[in-house]
Amino acid sequence: MASDVGHTRAILIAVATLLIALASGPSLAADADAIASADPTSMAVPSNLLAELETFLRQRRIATENLTADQMVAVMIDWYRFASARAVDGNAVSDTLQYRYGGWSEGCATGFKLSLLRRAGAGADRVAGITLLFEPSSKSEIAAFSTTSADWPSIDSFLEAVQSSPAFRQFASAKPMGVMLERGGLR
Repeated sequence: MASDVGHTRAILIAVATLLIALASGPSLAADADAIASADPTSMAVPSNLLAELETFLRQRRIATENLTADQMVAVMIDWYRFASARAVDGNAVSDTLQYRYGGWSEGCATGFKLSLLRRAGAGADRVAGITLLFEPSSKSEIAAFSTTSADWPSIDSFLEAVQSSPAFRQFASAKPMGVMLERGGLR
């Protein structure tokens, strides 16, 4: 009986924290997720990976709206290296990075997107990362490209592949039109 009461109380606290965080906006939602992520079983919640990225950025006082491609890649590589994915239910968690870029169009809006995303665990909902959006007109000659860290023998080889890509060389120090933190499935 005491076990049931404790379990019910833990669920009520988690639901209340989530509702308060959602009602209060994204910064408190990230704080609530970061607190909840101390429990290793919470990795199954889709928003936790994004919250972990937000926490990592906040702890290092990184203003995402000012990131260039060079800085974004450095931040994501650091997050990958220094904030390891935790196990869910005692099982090992796969942990990979995906670098991709290409033209983007949605209705009358167009752009050139350059992203570095992290997938930790199974399922499309276990993805979070940073995407930079650039003005599209001068980027039409760059073909779309995608690679994952699993395609390379080491994270250093993956980083070299990213840094030698045509889009990275063109945008390494360019200021993007917009910077987005993303979560969700890989497109």
